[in-house]
Amino acid sequence: MQKIYTPEGYFSFDEIRSGNFAIEDEYLKYTLNFCKDWLSVTTHFTFTTSGSTGSPKAIVADRAHMLLSASGTIKAIQLTAAEHVYLCISSKMIGGAMMLVRAMELGCDITIVSPSSNPLDIIDENHPYTFVSFLPMQVFEVQTDESIQLKLNRFKHILLGGAPANENTLQALAKLTCEVWQTYGMTETLSHIALRRIGKDKYYKVLDGVHIKTDERKCLCISSPITDDQWLLTNDVVNLIDDTHFELVGRIDDVINSGGIKIFSYDVEHAIIEKMNDLEMPPKPMFVCRKPDDKFGETVVVVMMGEKLSDELIEQLVEHCKQTLGKYAAPKQFFFVNEFEKLESGKLDKKSTLQKVINKA
Repeated sequence: MQKIYTPEGYFSFDEIRSGNFAIEDEYLKYTLNFCKDWLSVTTHFTFTTSGSTGSPKAIVADRAHMLLSASGTIKAIQLTAAEHVYLCISSKMIGGAMMLVRAMELGCDITIVSPSSNPLDIIDENHPYTFVSFLPMQVFEVQTDESIQLKLNRFKHILLGGAPANENTLQALAKLTCEVWQTYGMTETLSHIALRRIGKDKYYKVLDGVHIKTDERKCLCISSPITDDQWLLTNDVVNLIDDTHFELVGRIDDVINSGGIKIFSYDVEHAIIEKMNDLEMPPKPMFVCRKPDDKFGETVVVVMMGEKLSDELIEQLVEHCKQTLGKYAAPKQFFFVNEFEKLESGKLDKKSTLQKVINKA
């Protein structure tokens, strides 16, 4: 009999369906109530977009569309009823909710923990879990921590999504022996519509039934039964390889216009990581973003977690950016913080983090 495990006890699917569970923790209560509604064949569910690219908004999801999304993933990565799902991302967001839907439709065991930045700390290296979804920040330590690598290799299938992952994290994940899939999707598409096997695939491949094209901005447009076969315009710049494959370049709203020169923040981040690796510097969580500037309109700045780097090291990073990307792409300032601000979804809130550090300056 399938069970849902929580830190406050475990329950059968039948107990969940009948509402026969008592939970004190508000997040766990919300999650089990979602499971109850799903098992009771509720037809519509409301989710809120993450707010990472604008104001959060409510999206009403149709059960039939959620089933289509779940079946697409199940088929693409060949999930079975033998999986044991470890849910450590928020069930209040579409990514976490769809992990539950896949598990309940397959009849898998599910273990639910409250979302945190370090969900692997509370499991051991011989854990029983086979299927999981992570935000990149939750597996950042895979770059340096051997115990994290061992824990990750106990899974059979790992989904990575919700936010961009830096190159060092992707390279470390590519060395794992389990399947690690980078996802592409959004709340409006009810989780991902394309997958890329890290370490194996160069491009994203769309799930069955998904059609893609680009608009005049070279941004991806998506059509599928989940969108009622209407074209959904995104702000993600891509290189379209063919009818089913694409390469993600970056978000058009992440383009920094400095002195009339357009710079992708991802390119600057990649250059910085490249130079840090050359200098054998330990990896640091970081992001690149725009800062308003009276002269240039916008300038490139870097926000990095941890101790401040020496002026000499910063100069080397800046010089490398100039040489590889041009002088306008060179960061004008480096800011250092103890932690990043987060959205409710667990994603990095770049705008709030930058504003907080500027206010302190």
